[in-house]
Amino acid sequence: MGPGIRESGSKPSTDGLLTVIGNINWDVSIFEDSFARLDQQSVVRNVEECSGGKGANVAVAAARLLGPRRVAFIGALGSDELATRQVRELKKEGVVTDGIVVIDGSMSGRAYILVNRQGRKSIHSHFGANAMIRPSHLALPGPGEVLSRTSMLVVMDTPTDVAMAAAKGIRSGAQLIYSPGVRTKEGQDALRAILDEADVLVVDRTELIRLSGMTDAVRASEFLQRGRRNMTVVATSGKRGCLVMSGGRATRIPGVDLSMLKMKAVNSTGSGDSFLGVFASYLGWGSDPVEAARWANIAGALKATKYETRGSPTRTELLEVARRLGRSNQSRH
Repeated sequence: MGPGIRESGSKPSTDGLLTVIGNINWDVSIFEDSFARLDQQSVVRNVEECSGGKGANVAVAAARLLGPRRVAFIGALGSDELATRQVRELKKEGVVTDGIVVIDGSMSGRAYILVNRQGRKSIHSHFGANAMIRPSHLALPGPGEVLSRTSMLVVMDTPTDVAMAAAKGIRSGAQLIYSPGVRTKEGQDALRAILDEADVLVVDRTELIRLSGMTDAVRASEFLQRGRRNMTVVATSGKRGCLVMSGGRATRIPGVDLSMLKMKAVNSTGSGDSFLGVFASYLGWGSDPVEAARWANIAGALKATKYETRGSPTRTELLEVARRLGRSNQSRH
C-alpha cells in the first residue's frame, strides 16, 4: 500500500443508495498537439465520442467500486436518440437510472472537449436538458423513489433550487456531499442554504477562491467552515493533490507521481469526477475523509492516464496501484 493508505471493509456501511444528481452529456473529445490560437488552425490527431457529463461520470466511478445497483443517477435528458444511448451506457455500468427525467422538446446535453499533447483540456458545453431540470421533477415517481432510498447524496453543479429539493428528499441521517462546480460563480451568499446542509464540500482551487475570496487553501477552508463546524472541506489541486480540512485539522495529500508507475497523463478530463466518485464510495465504506481522499487521489491520477472521459479505475486497479506506489516508496529509502 502507499504511505498512509489502508484498505477499508468490503461492504458499504448502509443499505441505501449512493445517489448522484448532476449533468449528463455526450462528449466529443478532440485530440490535437496544441490548442489553436484565435484565427489559427490546429491539426486534429483523433476524435472520440462517448457518454459523459460530470454527474453521470461520478455515478459510474462509484458504481465501479460499489457494484451493480448500489449507485443511482438523477438528471435530465432530451427527447432525442442520444437519451436512449445515455441510459443504455449507464445501465451497462450498473447504475440505477430510475431518477432520470426526459424533457420533451429539448436536446440532451453535449460537451466538446479539446485536449492537447500534454493532456490539458478546454471544455465547451451545451447544457441542453441539464439546464431545464426543476424541483418539481424530483417529485415524480422515479426520482422520488430513488431519493427515498438514498443514504448518501452527491450534489453537483445542478441549479441550487433543485439541489435543495434533492437534499430535502433523502432519508433522515443521510450524508450530503456538495460539489458546486460552475455554481460557485454565483458566490457563497447564493449557495448559503445548500452549504449549510452539506456534510462535505468538494471544490477545486478556482472554486475555492470564488467562494471565499482567498488564495490560501487552509484559510479559505476555515472561512467556509465558520458556522458549519461539522462540514469537511476537500480542496483539490489536480496533479498536486488535495487538502482535507476536517475536525479542525488540515491534511495535505500530495499528488501521485505517475512516473513512479511508468505512466503518463494523456487526458485529465474526468479526473475530478473519478476523484469524487471514489471519495464518496470510500466514505460509504466507513473511511474517514483523509483516507477516502488518499484513495480518490490515486483514482484521479489513474483516470488521467486514459483517453476516455469515463476512465475511472475498478477497486482491483486501485489496490494494485497502491501496492506499486508502496513498493516504489520503499525502494527510495
